[in-house]
Amino acid sequence: MIQKLTRRNFTTMLVGGVATSLVAGAGGARAEEGDLLAEIKKRGFMRVGTFSIPPEAWIDIDSGEWKGIDADFTKAIAKSIGVEVDPVVLVHAALAPALEANRVDVIAGLYRTPEREKVMAYNKEPFWYGIDVLLANKTGSIAKVEDLKGKVLGTVRGSAQELEAEELKKRFGVTEIRKFDAADPMLLDLKAGRLDAAIWWGFTFDYAAQKNPDYDFKVVEYLPPEYLGSPTLPATHYVFAKTGSGALIEAFDKEIRALKASGEDKKIMATYGLDNPAYVTGLFK
Repeated sequence: MIQKLTRRNFTTMLVGGVATSLVAGAGGARAEEGDLLAEIKKRGFMRVGTFSIPPEAWIDIDSGEWKGIDADFTKAIAKSIGVEVDPVVLVHAALAPALEANRVDVIAGLYRTPEREKVMAYNKEPFWYGIDVLLANKTGSIAKVEDLKGKVLGTVRGSAQELEAEELKKRFGVTEIRKFDAADPMLLDLKAGRLDAAIWWGFTFDYAAQKNPDYDFKVVEYLPPEYLGSPTLPATHYVFAKTGSGALIEAFDKEIRALKASGEDKKIMATYGLDNPAYVTGLFK
């Protein structure tokens, strides 16, 4: 029964602690010193921790299918390994605990941060790059990043944007940083005026603005990577447990290199209207 619930195409993907309790024990204990790749091949599917942020990843309500950028890359990698994908949707703050507790085999689509590197292993090859944005209401008073002085800034708890929020607070005198478990309540507070500005994923804003020309928000600034202490845009990686994942990480990196060599990475990004070369090169211009 438990295994059936976590199989691919399970349509009722849950969030946070509820999901955590349901997926617990789904795949059996990971061999701490063993070979996770061999275990996944024997099982026939791999459990992928993900979240709901279109166009990066979401569950289609009609089909129950996992869709988005991360889904397309992960399905291609899984196909090369010869297994199916079992997406497990969680909030950001629940991803690392789920990996540590062996409730997922891999997390798709996380930026590299020093705190995460203490407890998780990253694959070597980024599969795409993100661009974060500072958002404000179209009718609000925030027109440039310097206008943040004395203002309230929103960000998603457990995301790399927390680091950018702290940097903006230090540089521009933000009064308060409010952290949310997901982007939707943060955007609702921004729309209602309970926040003055918020940090969001730029690719998500670009996608939403394409779908809705009358969108309520405006981009104050596409955030340069220096806010994260990097010369390039935040790279999106897969994240694994520190033990038993060596062969699995090598398999992921091998297929990502193949997807880049064939140009398939650009095709995937273009599927979602993201044809800016920065999304595959990481170069901020």
